[in-house]
Amino acid sequence: MITILILLLVLNSSADAETLDDLVRSGYAAYSVDQIEEAREILEELEMEYPDSHNGKLLQILVEIKEGNNTKAERLLIELDSNCNINSSSCDSPSVHIIAQLIKCELMNSESDFRLADKMIKEQFNNLYKDCYESMIDIYIKNNDPASASRACDAYISLSEGDLGQDIAMKCFVVYYSCFRNEDARKMWRQLSVDNKELLKKQYDEVETEYGKGGYVCLRQED
Repeated sequence: MITILILLLVLNSSADAETLDDLVRSGYAAYSVDQIEEAREILEELEMEYPDSHNGKLLQILVEIKEGNNTKAERLLIELDSNCNINSSSCDSPSVHIIAQLIKCELMNSESDFRLADKMIKEQFNNLYKDCYESMIDIYIKNNDPASASRACDAYISLSEGDLGQDIAMKCFVVYYSCFRNEDARKMWRQLSVDNKELLKKQYDEVETEYGKGGYVCLRQED
């Protein structure tokens, strides 16, 4: 299973001649046919040219395991996680973290590691789904289809467990109001910043707000 994931990761990357992806592909090709010396030569070049490459680190871990250096592989796995947080906006290879965690599970046979791998996979799938639903919301709004947009908002909010950014909260507020889903619109209103509420007031000819428990918002769009 891990081998299949790695192959998909490598094959789905795009590359021009002499780029990082070319080196990574060559390294994995050598590794897959047990040309370990060639793989190590490529690893040296990766280390020199792209020392922060997640794929390069993963290849190094696999080569160490292939040669029976499990202790060093475990150390490299720990370093990969400690040097880059999968949830950081600066991490451009969360899939590598997941594969590394699965490798760690096999090496250490730890129940806690398996639980963490399961959590990481679910979180990444949720993030992909949220990106998909946000794109759907934008498309439905552009196509003047608030009913479909509201259903996409429902799915996004469910995956996010209500923890929304201001941009998505604004969009969902508008589509819920447009569909006369006043209770859902009120929930979005409560998440909006003061500045964004003021922006909405400028877009509509009437905004009536009652704050506190049981508060409501009613908007009538300008003609």
